[in-house]
Amino acid sequence: MNTPTIPQHHKRRLQAHFGFTRLPFRKNMAAADMFDSRSQRDLRAGLLMWTELRGIALVTGYSGVGKSITLRRFLLSLDDARFHVLKFAHLPTTPVGLLRSLCRALDLPMRHHASDLFDAAQAYLASYQQDNGPHPLIVLDDAEGLAVPALDLIRRLTTYDLDAEDRFSILIAATEDILATMRHHVLEPLRSRIGYAQPLRPFSLEDTRNYIQFHLRLADADPKLLTDAAIRHIFQASRGKPRHINQICLYILIQAAIAGLDTIDGDFVAAQIAAHPLYNNPGAE
Repeated sequence: MNTPTIPQHHKRRLQAHFGFTRLPFRKNMAAADMFDSRSQRDLRAGLLMWTELRGIALVTGYSGVGKSITLRRFLLSLDDARFHVLKFAHLPTTPVGLLRSLCRALDLPMRHHASDLFDAAQAYLASYQQDNGPHPLIVLDDAEGLAVPALDLIRRLTTYDLDAEDRFSILIAATEDILATMRHHVLEPLRSRIGYAQPLRPFSLEDTRNYIQFHLRLADADPKLLTDAAIRHIFQASRGKPRHINQICLYILIQAAIAGLDTIDGDFVAAQIAAHPLYNNPGAE
């Protein structure tokens, strides 16, 4: 679920009612300016240590938990002189599509046969650091759609000189759905080669409280706009997923402005969540 897009004239009305200097809970913020939770900091610290080991890493987390923004912050922290990052705008899910996208990212000529694409990409990546200096790091975000053959291809790409060394690294990020695919017997060699695997946890109640107050401060809002009881209801409904927190908070702000409220308490939030078509079933994901 994405943060709803609010027309500009409605943004001004919402900002005027609460005295916001900017609209809070927006997704279009620079990565460096976004809230940093404990789980996000722990994941980035782990990934930075993994870059010293190299190889294959796996990051998992539920949709909306903040994987992509955490990866963006991690990649921004890397030294360009040490790492050459390769990312895909849209990740193909088939082996041939993956190879073609990889060769395209490496500026390699297209080949007709998959085996030729494979050999060209693997040879280029294996010699890249020796020829250019930085260590290649391939980032496969939103990888939960990769089927068994595509995931096995990733493992075969990294097999070089009888596994004597890691000439390049691959970071796979996906929702928890990828774990079911990973259990396939064909992927046992891939599982055994994953040197670092870490789930990104949802926000705790304290993280959620700090996250909401962080956004309100950025908007120069009254820090007591949302009571502690209101924040607890938001945490329970969102299950600590930042994307859902944004969605719920914007909805509640709109409803509070319509009702002419200056303070939003727990009873109001509980009633709005109960009326929200996406959140009125607490047992649904």
